[in-house]
Amino acid sequence: MMKERSDIAVIGLGVMGSGIARNLERKGYTVSVYNRSPEKTAAFMEQFGSGDFRSAESLQELCGQLDTPRKVLLMVKAGDAVDETLQEIVPFLSPGDVIIDGGNSHYSDTERRLKFAESSGFLYVGCGISGGEEGALNGPSIMPGGSEAAKDLVMPVLLDICARTQIGEACCSWMGSGGAGHFVKMVHNGIEYCEMQMICEIWDLMRRHLGMDTAMCGRTFARWAQKTPSFLLETAAQVLQKKDEDGSLLVDHILDAAEQKGTGIWAVQAGMEMGVPVSILSEAVQARNLSARKELRTETAEKYGKEGYGGAVIAADRRFAVLQLLQDALHAGRILAFAQGFDLLKTASDRSGWDLNLGEVALCWRAGCILRSDLLEDIKQSYVYDKNLANLMLSNVMHNLLQQELPGLKAACLAALENEIPAPCLTAALQYAEGMTAKDLPANLLQGMRDLFGAHTYERTDAPRGEFFHTEW
Repeated sequence: MMKERSDIAVIGLGVMGSGIARNLERKGYTVSVYNRSPEKTAAFMEQFGSGDFRSAESLQELCGQLDTPRKVLLMVKAGDAVDETLQEIVPFLSPGDVIIDGGNSHYSDTERRLKFAESSGFLYVGCGISGGEEGALNGPSIMPGGSEAAKDLVMPVLLDICARTQIGEACCSWMGSGGAGHFVKMVHNGIEYCEMQMICEIWDLMRRHLGMDTAMCGRTFARWAQKTPSFLLETAAQVLQKKDEDGSLLVDHILDAAEQKGTGIWAVQAGMEMGVPVSILSEAVQARNLSARKELRTETAEKYGKEGYGGAVIAADRRFAVLQLLQDALHAGRILAFAQGFDLLKTASDRSGWDLNLGEVALCWRAGCILRSDLLEDIKQSYVYDKNLANLMLSNVMHNLLQQELPGLKAACLAALENEIPAPCLTAALQYAEGMTAKDLPANLLQGMRDLFGAHTYERTDAPRGEFFHTEW
């Protein structure tokens, strides 16, 4: 028998909202559902209404169905739709009720809405959710943060529906106050951009430099994913082997113009604003920007006589050795992308007082999300061993891996350069590693030039940091 009152409400019945609502109901919750378009609500109830669901035709009716303190999960498009829903639902909330924003909101918007919520008497949680349609239904990675008073109200529910590792660890942890949850999800997406772009660049090297056909590349990725499990690598293998209706490979019919929703851009902007090197994340975004200019690229290629691939295809008997180098290149590039992402997380946490547990962040991403892979277990252990680790490159585990794999990354970048194959993300990863391991950089000349033309001053090697000097040039 259905409970007299619903335990939680879900607003927004798109792919993610519908999946989360069903996930909650499977875990024993009675769920009220609402969508701005009544047709979606009706369609959901027609398909799943035999379960413990209630539908509502208005936000007032929805709030009236809920047990108190009310828990309302917003699964609407980030931006104006969130603000509009908040404004409309406020009259029907009571002190102590909690709104959970499960969309991809910008963390600064979450902090603004949290202030509005607290001034209006209710609690607010910005909750990053990753895992796509499958994750929403079967267990996503969940990254909540916001009103501290809401923590005890929402965490039991979120822990019930989140993904679990093979040994039962929950991929959900309280990230901190303010916009911490959505900031962590934003960085997750930035790293996701990097991994996807690096996989594409490795594929390009396979087909152009190694002369491998697309299906062979797909099978190779599948073997790599068995050795070092990674959801994105498994996805690439599946896409490369999928056939179209006529029996040809589908990927050969997909236009090479990538789109994006903006979360990767936000991560790069945050890094720039905080002075954190996010060059790999930036190149992943820029690669999508460049790919989208298909017509201009085509015209420019014709202008420069580069209509086809002009590089040298290596001999088949060398292919196995080069493939091992490419596998190392991809793994090293992924480590370095995580190093930049976690550097950004640490910097933001220190500035905002979130006290992020970076080991818990890695655990949250260990299963259920798009980034899920075995590499995250090594990252988690790096922070378990030293929770104040300044950069992943300083971890003994990552140091050992990079020492083994950086030669592969260098070889991949060299092959791309010599054969005119664009590899911006892999190259950025290599340059980040080179820069981070360079005790001396030529920035002293740069700072001297700034002082000459702008009197911007400089620090000296024979004086304490923070003491500045100016020269009359």
